[in-house]
Amino acid sequence: MGNIFNVCYDKAEEKIGAVFEKYGRFVARHPWKIVLIGVFLNGLLGIGMLRLNVVIDVQRVYTPIGSQASKDGDMVTNLFPDTSGSNFIGYQMPNFGRYGEVIIIPKGGNILDAAFLTELTSLYSFLLSIDTTDQNGNTVSVNDICARSFGNCAIDGDVFVDTQFINDVNLSTAIPFPYYNHASRGQIYYEQIVGGTVVSSNTLVSANLLILRVNLRTDSDYFTETAKNWQDSFLAKIKQYSSSNFDIAFSHSDSLSEELNENVSGDILIFSITFTIMITYACVATMTARCDVVGQRSNLGFAGVLAAGLAIVAAFGLGSACGVEFVSIVGVVPFLIIGIGVDDMFMLMSGITNTNYDDCVETRIGQTMKTSGVSITITSLTDLLAFAAGASSIFLSVRNFCIYCGIAVVFCYINQATIFIACIAINEKRTDDNRHYASCFKVKEPQDESSNKSKCYMLCCTGRKPKNQSESESYLDKFPRWLIPKLILTIPAKVTIIALFAGYLGVSIWGVTRMEQGLDLQNLVSESSYYYNYREHLDNNFPIGTPVSLVFDGVLTYSDSSVQTKIDTHLSSIKAESTVQDSLEINWLTEYKNDATNYKDSTEQDFISGLLDFLHITSNTRFQNDIVINNSNTSIIASRIHVMSESIKQSQEQGKFMLRMRELASESSFSIFAFSPAFLFYEQYVAILSQTLQTLGIAVAMVFLVTCIFMPHPLLLLYITTTVAMITVGIFGFLSFLGLTLSAITMIHIIMSIGFSVDFAAHICHGYMISSGKNRNERMKSGIIRAGVPIFHGAISSLLGVIMLAAAKSYIFYSFFLVMSLVITFGILHALFLLPVILSLIGPSPPGTGSKVDVKQNDPSMSYSESNGTSKYKNESVFHIPRPSVSIGNGYPEKRRSSPIIRQCEDGICYFTGNP
Repeated sequence: MGNIFNVCYDKAEEKIGAVFEKYGRFVARHPWKIVLIGVFLNGLLGIGMLRLNVVIDVQRVYTPIGSQASKDGDMVTNLFPDTSGSNFIGYQMPNFGRYGEVIIIPKGGNILDAAFLTELTSLYSFLLSIDTTDQNGNTVSVNDICARSFGNCAIDGDVFVDTQFINDVNLSTAIPFPYYNHASRGQIYYEQIVGGTVVSSNTLVSANLLILRVNLRTDSDYFTETAKNWQDSFLAKIKQYSSSNFDIAFSHSDSLSEELNENVSGDILIFSITFTIMITYACVATMTARCDVVGQRSNLGFAGVLAAGLAIVAAFGLGSACGVEFVSIVGVVPFLIIGIGVDDMFMLMSGITNTNYDDCVETRIGQTMKTSGVSITITSLTDLLAFAAGASSIFLSVRNFCIYCGIAVVFCYINQATIFIACIAINEKRTDDNRHYASCFKVKEPQDESSNKSKCYMLCCTGRKPKNQSESESYLDKFPRWLIPKLILTIPAKVTIIALFAGYLGVSIWGVTRMEQGLDLQNLVSESSYYYNYREHLDNNFPIGTPVSLVFDGVLTYSDSSVQTKIDTHLSSIKAESTVQDSLEINWLTEYKNDATNYKDSTEQDFISGLLDFLHITSNTRFQNDIVINNSNTSIIASRIHVMSESIKQSQEQGKFMLRMRELASESSFSIFAFSPAFLFYEQYVAILSQTLQTLGIAVAMVFLVTCIFMPHPLLLLYITTTVAMITVGIFGFLSFLGLTLSAITMIHIIMSIGFSVDFAAHICHGYMISSGKNRNERMKSGIIRAGVPIFHGAISSLLGVIMLAAAKSYIFYSFFLVMSLVITFGILHALFLLPVILSLIGPSPPGTGSKVDVKQNDPSMSYSESNGTSKYKNESVFHIPRPSVSIGNGYPEKRRSSPIIRQCEDGICYFTGNP
């Protein structure tokens, strides 16, 4: 059975490889044309970046698209008109609105202090003095654009500068909590705007912090746009404000989005340093150990990185031209693609290094594409399909990131398979012509120069073409192929490696059980940000209660006592929940029924008539936005009642609370839905795990399909899939150890890990299958020699590509560095340690060893004649035996020169299959 699978694999490899070999020969014949056309097309596509559309709205980018909360919010907006210009009530808004907010921290430690309240009045006046300009350049004051309530600007916390409240404090009058009874405005709920409270018998004893929030109008496009301008003015002026009696922290409605964008934009500058590091490493890693001006290949390192850079330009240009919005996390794409491109570059470099140096350039490029071309195709396809799976995400950040990445992976592959492989062909032709690697002038070989030349001249002005793999390699190439087989191919080493990976898997699974879900908004900005300081005070000192609106979106006969009873019963069941405050209920129906003067219930029309009179009382105007009456005043077509949750700070608990509120609402016999603007963010806590698992499932299935096509062997499918699963479990498990949670951001990293995991595993498996050996151990050693070096270089270069992000200010870039480091580390450990051990023990069996043949150096029977009359022979450890005395008149090898693959040579005795 194993031989059947081996035959299937060989057939697939032969047919696919033949296509790539033919393409490689084509490139070798037209290298300059391909380079010039490739660079031109990449640059042309890059022009599309002129249409780059940056989206920084956190709510839109990091919350699920088309979520239930989003639909409910739209319904609330359609049912209840925006009255922010006349009767603003914060908890009734379908969104967070526009505002400027200040947290005041008294140095005396208590807001119930006469001196503090006097200074607070000055801050209040300062906020009211901030003006701005509208789109036409006209000066606009706060009073012109602030939300209105009771005829004044709606400022949360203004009760603390009200004359009545100040007099109560001066007279040591007890301050009721959580409502303050105002003479004209009625009960004012203020629990959410005081922090560090000490309460005794429903009386506020002290509080350490206080919030003042200036709410702005949003009831037209003019006010919405002008409010943005005022926020900018507010931020500029509040940064200059200081007081001897208190400290302040501040924010406005767009602070998180703006600070996130600023941090990411600043961190993108790191890419220039990263690009320089990558070019430097690529040039050093491709610099041959033999000091020779002809054989040097460092220019190819530069070309490989440049090809990846051009792919980024083309991808961003095409994505922008197609209208794909640029979200902040797309800023990490260049770091990712540079790593992928350099990985492909080293794989192609390994391919040309392992070819026969006696063959012509066209043949060698064809052989390179036949082996390494197939390898980078497998990895590029798996990367592309992983990102294609992510492009179906309901998170805009994940979707657009994956779209940009998918496009970039395609262009990266195309550039490596065109521009870079053409550069390899140009370089090989240069060495064939014995030209200097820098000047391209022809130089003489060292033995052709006279002995009176200086050593400097001989070093810098003479050279020759490399004759074998050893002469083409750099010192960095030699290191992994020498070290890794020594570390892994002994029995004690294999046992140790398997035991260590079993431990790794156990720790990872334990870490998965500790993984948390959700995105802490504070982490999206740097610690030096004013918004970070604001969130520190807000999250640590104020109750995190969520106001929830229970919306009755159908016509009900509210005058009917049975309807009222059902509503009361349902509200009682909701308030019985441990996560809902039983002391807080903003219920227009209850307040109306308690008004003996206006309440009527004989008919529905009388009920509404009395209700209208009730709503015109100043203290009851807060209920006007909670009731929608038809034009004829004969029925109530929608209404809402508000409750408040307990303080819930854990993101997963917030998600559960949202689901529970919806469940309770659905249990009513009436048409009811529960809504809060906070639910828009809570949706991600509910959706993120299922979305991640769904995307991972699709990605793994696609990877499995690609592997079936290119490596149709059941053992390889099993090993690659298992490796991907182990690395993914490791990423999930180690998130908690790194202090990260499962969110829309880390979901992107996990999707990305699928592609990288397959890259590493596919390279080593493909290297094993195309290598030779008497047994699995020798075959694996040969596979490491072939694939281990590019895997090693790819991992090191990828780490160098993200190492600078360790200094990033933004959470997005820093978390990318952490997870990417894990992916690369786990990937290279699995590829260079675990998989080789498994393949050497239970890998696909090598073909039959056949017979032995004595191959001696300088044996005429193993030579063939070239058109110039010279004889050629080989004595490599792994090579094709040329047939004796084959004349090649046109300089190109004939197909019949190919021969059985020799499996291994020892002391001149070679094992091979078939007849030479």
